[in-house]
Amino acid sequence: MARMRFALTCALTLLLASCASGGGTTKHVVPGEMRAGKLTLNSEMEWTRGSTSRYQLWTMDGELLNLLYLIPVVKEGDYIFLGQRESKRRPDAPYYHHGMREDELRDLVSDGLLNAGFIGVSPSNLRPATFGDRAGLRFDLDMQTAEGLQYQGLVAMFEHEKGLALAIFIAPREFYFPRDQAAVSRMLDSMRWQG
Repeated sequence: MARMRFALTCALTLLLASCASGGGTTKHVVPGEMRAGKLTLNSEMEWTRGSTSRYQLWTMDGELLNLLYLIPVVKEGDYIFLGQRESKRRPDAPYYHHGMREDELRDLVSDGLLNAGFIGVSPSNLRPATFGDRAGLRFDLDMQTAEGLQYQGLVAMFEHEKGLALAIFIAPREFYFPRDQAAVSRMLDSMRWQG
C-alpha cells in the first residue's frame, strides 16, 4: 500500500509539474462563487486549496482521493500542465497552440496524463460546452496507475484572449468519483473568465 501511495504521489507531482516551484498557502474554499485567478466557479462543496501564481490545486479529502487542478491560463507554446515551454529541442510534447481543434485539445490532456505516469488513459464523451459567452469543451476520463488503481476524471476547457483555461477533476473510480461527480460537473459548467 505504501508503494502504491508513493507511486501515485509521484504521478500527481509530475502532473502538477510546477508544484516544486513556489507553492502558496493552503486556504479553505466555502460553497458559493470562488475565484481561481481570473476564473470564477460556483462550488457546492467545501475544499482546501493550494495555489501558485499559475495554477490552483483543490481537494476535499486529500490529493490522492480527489484533485481539482485549475489553470486559468495555459499560454501559447506552454506544456499543457505548465512547467516547460515548446522549443526546437523539445518540439514533440503536449504543447498548447491557439485555435487547436477539440480532438487535439482532448489529446493534449490525455498525452499530459500519460506523461505524468498514468496508463490506459481513455477520454470519452467529447462534447461542446459554453462557459459564459465562451465556447469550449468537456470530456470524461478513465485511467489507472501502474499499480492498477482505477481513476475517473472530468475535464473542462475554453480559450480566451490570453490562452486556454483548463480544469481537471480526478478521483478514484471506487466511492470518491461517484460521490462527487454530479456536483463537480455542475461546478465545471459554472466556470467563467473574468478577464
